[in-house]
Amino acid sequence: MKPIRHLAMLEEAVKGGPKMTMAVAAGEDPATIHAISRAITDGLIKGILVGSGSKIESLMKNDHPELIDKVVIIESEDETASAKLAVQLVHDKQADFLMKGLVGTSVFMKAILDKQMGLVPSGGLLSHIAVMEVPAYPKLILFSDAAILLTPTMDEKVKILNYAIQVAHSLSIDNPKVALVSAVEKISFKLQSSIDAAVIKAMAERKQIEGAIVDGPLALDVALSAERCQIKGLVSPINGEADILIFPNIETANTFYKTLTLLAQGKSASVMVGGKAPAVITSRADDDDSKFYSIVLAARMAAHIGER
Repeated sequence: MKPIRHLAMLEEAVKGGPKMTMAVAAGEDPATIHAISRAITDGLIKGILVGSGSKIESLMKNDHPELIDKVVIIESEDETASAKLAVQLVHDKQADFLMKGLVGTSVFMKAILDKQMGLVPSGGLLSHIAVMEVPAYPKLILFSDAAILLTPTMDEKVKILNYAIQVAHSLSIDNPKVALVSAVEKISFKLQSSIDAAVIKAMAERKQIEGAIVDGPLALDVALSAERCQIKGLVSPINGEADILIFPNIETANTFYKTLTLLAQGKSASVMVGGKAPAVITSRADDDDSKFYSIVLAARMAAHIGER
């Protein structure tokens, strides 16, 4: 299959693949029901909503009657029980991926991290992967971590890099170009991100990281512009054509995310990875397209996990 270069191609790929089932924790939320309606009514996914059955049914009747008879509702007494039941559905392979509904993030995460019924393997690490479509760039940009890990260690950067490579592979980007972002292209003992990047690059060269072309440290301009590489006289296998950006901390990744969405007409999809199944955790600030494509991305990733 050709690499998925645009979010519309991602939607088409999911339409042509197996229909994955999403479990929603605490589905009695107007924004959540609105978010899932397009994906379910278009036949992209199946949905299981865990929560107050009466509230979910009332919301669907009032706002999205097209969902009636198209979703399964599982009754739950409160948000804690809803989160546990939704996670258990994935744990027991009755659902393929998760979505956070009207439940506190800490409650949702606690259920995912539960040692007995949770979804994070021993030594695992949860991380956030964003996939962005920007008119000024010819393909999708994957980057991490803009939402969960504050200041990832070198070891954690290796893990989130491997997660990002897996996401790229699920998008049929077989050998993604990875830029380890810093402020400079040279190693500086005063800049830890440059040291981390150099070590991780060496690991990739020694086949400790596989499935991608990795280079760094690279400033953002040379990661995304071949012209800037030429101007600076930089020779890099990335050559301004990065598929994946690994940022040094949450400030840089989050700022990049919001800059693209607010000022560069960026369209995004994002998921939480590191568990046995992807999870969708949307923000109130996310627009309808972002929520929809996040669900579609998680469905695509879940199908890719099932194929391995």
